[in-house]
Amino acid sequence: MHRGQVSSPAGVDPETWREQIRHQARQDKIRVITRRDGTRAFAALNPSVADKRAGELMQRALARGLELQRLAQTARELGHKPIGWLRSDDEYVSVCSSCGARIYARVGAKTVDDGEALTDPCP
Repeated sequence: MHRGQVSSPAGVDPETWREQIRHQARQDKIRVITRRDGTRAFAALNPSVADKRAGELMQRALARGLELQRLAQTARELGHKPIGWLRSDDEYVSVCSSCGARIYARVGAKTVDDGEALTDPCP
């Protein structure tokens, strides 16, 4: 289970093996998913986010949101009216609803931004 998944040894009753894995998981206070396929069984760690990791993810989401707010505010100061953000992985795009000027941003360890809505006034 150290790698996140394990399969039953050959020749072992899959249902007995699954019950042993679930019992051990309860003792170790971890969550696992078990499945059976014919004469074999498989177990994997449940992909739920651990509490410590959830806090880290929340912090990153908050920082990302604040950075996008800062970019939108910069555009507003130039008279633009940015509308929502379109996202693909860690890249974001927004446009001015008045003139169509764009904002591009890649938010991560180092934010990269570009677009005429950040440099040119709205006509």
